[in-house]
Amino acid sequence: MSDHTRPKRTQSERTRLRKEQVIREAIRFFGQHGFHGARLADIAKAAGVTEPGLLHHYPSKVQLLMDVLAERDRVDRERLNPAERGEAGNLLASLQALVEYNQTVPGLVQLFTVLVAESIDEQHPGHQFFMQRYQNLRRQSLESLRQAQARGEIRNDIPAEDLLVLVFALMDGLQIQWLFEPDKINMVRLFEHFTRLVKEPSLNVSDNPAPPGQQVSSK
Repeated sequence: MSDHTRPKRTQSERTRLRKEQVIREAIRFFGQHGFHGARLADIAKAAGVTEPGLLHHYPSKVQLLMDVLAERDRVDRERLNPAERGEAGNLLASLQALVEYNQTVPGLVQLFTVLVAESIDEQHPGHQFFMQRYQNLRRQSLESLRQAQARGEIRNDIPAEDLLVLVFALMDGLQIQWLFEPDKINMVRLFEHFTRLVKEPSLNVSDNPAPPGQQVSSK
């Protein structure tokens, strides 16, 4: 189809495409330089818009950041919500892939980590966003985890609701330690260790005999 015969985009379509391009470039710049290091002028130039044009859609850097985080979460949900694609048993594999990806974007991970901590304050503009984010993550993953437990793929001696809290707490905690010591902390390897623990059934006392000289008391 030639340029003469191709239907012209409507104003709303052009606006949507510009905002999508701005978000893509903002993700890249925030990921590489962090919130304070990324400049709106550079993001606008890379997105092919003027800085006033960018500010028309995003009057402040914080507003742009919130849309970046929302888009990041949308992409992450595609990675860690396999139940919608008929792959309920691969929840841990999806989370593993997410950890691998996060290790490639330290600037974005640092930005996310700092904002999560700041947003604990109820007056922070991101408070509701992050609180609902954790609630949504747990809700979206719960059925997948329960199905995997029912099939015996994941240990079922821990309630699924509690296990999900532990999973996301581990991911966030790993990110903090990795940001401090990226050369020493390997998030991917450590999360693999955790997934093996989650997949292994708990050991009963009878399955784990006491060392010589120690007697296991019966109740």
